[in-house]
Amino acid sequence: MLVTEIKNYDVAYYAGGRNVASYPYRAIIGLRNENNELVGAAYFHHDSSTMPVADTMKGNGYISCHYLAADYPHIIDLLRNEKPVFVEFEVKPGNIASIRTSAEPVGEGEISAAPNSGSE
Repeated sequence: MLVTEIKNYDVAYYAGGRNVASYPYRAIIGLRNENNELVGAAYFHHDSSTMPVADTMKGNGYISCHYLAADYPHIIDLLRNEKPVFVEFEVKPGNIASIRTSAEPVGEGEISAAPNSGSE
């Protein structure tokens, strides 16, 4: 199992109009390490007909995660709001990749700013 922490990411969210049928992805999120090197990507397919049977990991460790376009808001939310976030590849069962967080305490909630004590 290979696990790499995602330190940076970039997003390509495609338009395309009528050409959308000839391009399988709605979006691609590049996943980068602490040196800003590409370690993987999340591919968001318009529909399941273009999705591969399994996710993949190349010899250099590059992990390809495949999702439906409807999953995009969930993945971008993880990348924007959680820390640390990892990309992981499991050879068994079924060559499955994931974008995940580490264990967090229950009820952690969001950190909010201290209330303004001055008068307005």
